[in-house]
Amino acid sequence: MKSNKKIKNIGAVLLAGGMGTRMKSEDPKALSGLLENPLIFYTIKSLIDAGKEFNVRRGISKYGVFLDKIGTVIGYKGELVKNYVLKEKRFKRKGLFLDFSVQERYLGTGDAAKKALGMFPEDAEEKDIIILPCDMPLIKPETFIETIKFHLDNDNDLTVLSVEVENPYSYGRILTDKKGYVEKIVEEKELCDYPPDTALIKEINSGVYIIKLNLLRKFIGRIKPNNRKKEYYLTDIVDIFYNAGLKTVCYKSCNAEEFTGVNSKIDLMNAQKILQKRLIKDFMEKGVNFISDDNVYIGYNVEIGENAVIYPGVFLSGKTFIMKGVVIENGCVIKDSSILDNTRIKPYSVIENSLIMNDVQIGPFARLRPETFISEGGRIGNFVEVKKSFIGKNTKASHLSYIGDARIGDGVNIGAGVITCNYDGKKKHKTIIEDGCFIGSDSQLVAPVKIGKDSYVGSGTTVTKDVPEGALAVSRAPQRNIEGWALKKMKTGKKRSKE
Repeated sequence: MKSNKKIKNIGAVLLAGGMGTRMKSEDPKALSGLLENPLIFYTIKSLIDAGKEFNVRRGISKYGVFLDKIGTVIGYKGELVKNYVLKEKRFKRKGLFLDFSVQERYLGTGDAAKKALGMFPEDAEEKDIIILPCDMPLIKPETFIETIKFHLDNDNDLTVLSVEVENPYSYGRILTDKKGYVEKIVEEKELCDYPPDTALIKEINSGVYIIKLNLLRKFIGRIKPNNRKKEYYLTDIVDIFYNAGLKTVCYKSCNAEEFTGVNSKIDLMNAQKILQKRLIKDFMEKGVNFISDDNVYIGYNVEIGENAVIYPGVFLSGKTFIMKGVVIENGCVIKDSSILDNTRIKPYSVIENSLIMNDVQIGPFARLRPETFISEGGRIGNFVEVKKSFIGKNTKASHLSYIGDARIGDGVNIGAGVITCNYDGKKKHKTIIEDGCFIGSDSQLVAPVKIGKDSYVGSGTTVTKDVPEGALAVSRAPQRNIEGWALKKMKTGKKRSKE
């Protein structure tokens, strides 16, 4: 039966005060990295996305606002967690307030929930709160939406988000009465006090609860530290509510994978594999082509356009944007870079903090270092390194060259083995090559130097002075041919070998 009572606002409480001892890290558990974002990022983002969807859906918005406030309980190195949450731009949403409460001593989830009440005073607009840990990064927004809708539709006092698993070992089992109400959550270590078939129950507690705020405030003081660690467990609130005659119900999710907890490096790797597969699936549904999904790394902040092709062994990280029709071949490593339409990155190229325009070809075995810009139609070939340089339209550097601190115009040809000598031992200097120039193989351009428009530099030349427009620069010594020298050398060698 649906409730006619209008719920104005629903808040959220994130439990992020734990040290995460099993993570074997100096960082607080909430900031453990997963596909280049902290664990806490995924939980908050999922809540925010759920709130956006919840508030626009027909038949749901009648309840009022879902998630006008997200309160985070912090503890170990809590200032680091707080600073991250407040600075993360993706958490900025109109009407959303981010608040924090400090759990100075880690006395369990029950104590953390009690500390959270300080963020929701008695006259607060929030009437219900959703409480969850920060270490379940795989919960989807839809799961939050359906659970809160179930809670409100049935006017529950407490809703436990549960899930059925094949192996319930180490999880709290859900005990229900004949009417289907939740009596208690039995932890693994308590099973010896219950009938043997209790251990066979496959419905487990996810650690996510939706609770009427006024009732939580009334009854949370009844949680007692009745365990060896003298900690207060939030799970105890279930049987406290039940014994008080309140409505305690489970909403059973059908996807156990979403409730993968992260308590160790092994758990973190397992979560990363699941999240990576989910990302790749989403990309494929948007038209991205993966030759294989088993041997690639795609960071969560990476964006890939339609009809792009990703080969095995590719590593894309940071704020990288791969646009339409881009092909990235085997073994390429790309970080914090943008690659525009129809560009091809050939095998084993490394690109960092660079911008590559349309219809460019890079590699194989090329390296683009930070602050590199490659214009339309450019060609950067095998074993070419480019650093902090602008490369003009249709300019080619096809083999074995180093281009550093340079500005190169349109239609320039850089021959094999060309080096811009940009460093004098103390300072970096700039090389300028204007449009239409031809730089012969094995030339050295000693910066600061400027090669004028449509000029030629002969092969093997060391350029130390500016080259005027349309000129030919040659610095190599004249060739001498010494006739008979090789034959004489061969005869002398044979004579010595006989001796």
